[in-house]
Amino acid sequence: MEIGINTDASIEEFLFDYKGVALWLKRDDLIHPEISGNKWRKLKYHVDEFYRGAYQSILTFGGAFSNHLAATAAFGKLSGISTYALIRGEEEMDSPTLAYCAAQGMEIEGISRSKYRLKESPEFLESLLELRPELYIIPEGGKGPQALKGCAELMSELKVKYDYIALSAGTGATSAGVLAAVQSEKILVYPALKAESFILGAIANQLMEYSTYYGLPSFKSDHLKKHLILRNQYHFGGYAKIKADLVEFMNKQYHKRQLKLDPVYTAKMLFGLLKDIDQGLFKPGSKILVLHTGGLQGIAGMNRRLAKKGMPQIDYD
Repeated sequence: MEIGINTDASIEEFLFDYKGVALWLKRDDLIHPEISGNKWRKLKYHVDEFYRGAYQSILTFGGAFSNHLAATAAFGKLSGISTYALIRGEEEMDSPTLAYCAAQGMEIEGISRSKYRLKESPEFLESLLELRPELYIIPEGGKGPQALKGCAELMSELKVKYDYIALSAGTGATSAGVLAAVQSEKILVYPALKAESFILGAIANQLMEYSTYYGLPSFKSDHLKKHLILRNQYHFGGYAKIKADLVEFMNKQYHKRQLKLDPVYTAKMLFGLLKDIDQGLFKPGSKILVLHTGGLQGIAGMNRRLAKKGMPQIDYD
């Protein structure tokens, strides 16, 4: 099946030198116009298992502005596979992201937040399969051992030797996948969430599940301590929260460098990284790879939120 995925487009390009630290950008946003960045990397081996099983449809979970839902819907349309999504909460069912998903043919159902919290419960998942036995269920955000396998491949594509790799985190699947394949590099993780203990636990648990699922040696207890640097100071209030200074930063990066960032993940990560360089966290001469994980589809929804609050807009025109 050909859907136009091109990981060869995921090039590393020199971004700029900032106070003696060389920043490079890995353009995972160029993998595909609609299934870009870590969204495809996380879907790749879920898709592989879908085709190897007796499945007919894909069901997944997400919020009203989810990049994962948009990517899954696009994949479904391109591949001719029916897709379904259970959406957290019913109050934002008119979001631009969900309108896009519906246009791709995805069937959408809003469920209560209390019911949504059961999304990883074996009993709840079993009840879904009783209604539709042909479903292949992908967890929220596309996570799972399959996601880590896809994200781990990123490391084998690097052409330059780096001291650090910087990325943002939501579920922690991309971070865990990169950590699964890391050799000498330090991984700088900038969570979009407030809870430091959550992301650390999520990464550790996913690494354990990954090694078990694929029959790999378990990661030593000091693996995270050796390679992971968590920078939890730049979440701007929490997941999907944004402030005027972040919008100003995004607009500045675009108008100065033609660099489009998304407001939930990559903008916060690069904002935090430059602040960390300002504070002398890295030695002069360090090479840092910034991972662009895509997600630009969410800008329309964020601008609508900003307009309601009377805040400046993200301006990529």
